Amino acid sequence: MSQGNYILVNGSFLPAADFGISLDESDGFLFSVKIRAVRSAFPFFAESLKMIKFHFMLFNQTFPELTENEGAELKRQMERTLTKNKQFLGALLTIRFWVSEQKVSYSIQSEKLESINYQLNTNGLYVAVFQEIKKTAGSLSNFATGSELYWKLAEIHLKSSSFDQFMILNNKDLIVEAIRSNVYLLKRNSVFGASMQQGAYADITKPLMLTIFEQLKLSYSENDGITVQNLLDADEILLVDAITGIQWVVGFEGKRYFNNAIRKINDLFVRSLTN
Repeated sequence: MSQGNYILVNGSFLPAADFGISLDESDGFLFSVKIRAVRSAFPFFAESLKMIKFHFMLFNQTFPELTENEGAELKRQMERTLTKNKQFLGALLTIRFWVSEQKVSYSIQSEKLESINYQLNTNGLYVAVFQEIKKTAGSLSNFATGSELYWKLAEIHLKSSSFDQFMILNNKDLIVEAIRSNVYLLKRNSVFGASMQQGAYADITKPLMLTIFEQLKLSYSENDGITVQNLLDADEILLVDAITGIQWVVGFEGKRYFNNAIRKINDLFVRSLTN
């Protein structure tokens, strides 16, 4: 990925090399979100906007004008950022919010992606279970805000490992997610996932995934949770998030997996977002 040359700050462009925030602004940082652009479209924009509003409520802040009228102004500023940086195909936008002088400020930064659209990974992922720390279910564990610490710790350990992804355990030794992704297991005509009650992160792709499972006549369940043995018993394993899309797993411990059903799921995923 290559960073854009310009960053939009409160509606005005600055050279990326000149952008910085003061210590006071850093103390006032609220949150950030990432939104993928596919050409001129923003898949999952409505879902991302709901998350933005949720975070403003969480931080006891009023909604900024950017979020009014179904986020029309936010979308316009995102489009301006892509145009200014001449990123007309696949891109990733990072939107940051902070409080400065009792007002909400924002920045939008874009970076070019190698692929224009969502693409299923050619080579499957090799995964392992992250054992260093276990996630505790709480009021924020279903959101990125409450999951980020676990993901960052897992990412640090992942860099020194031979694996592509880590599965995150809760304090009952149930697998609740991968790093920044939801986990789904396929066994014959059934799909198994992790529930929010178990502390699982709920990616904004989940409603779409449940619709796709129904279209393919795959029964879905998350009542019993996902154990390590369930991973070994699965026919296929897929990871999903709104930035990367669907990724399939080829190996866990000594088990190897296929992606026959996952390819069909991915076709519907991409088609539903590009029509």
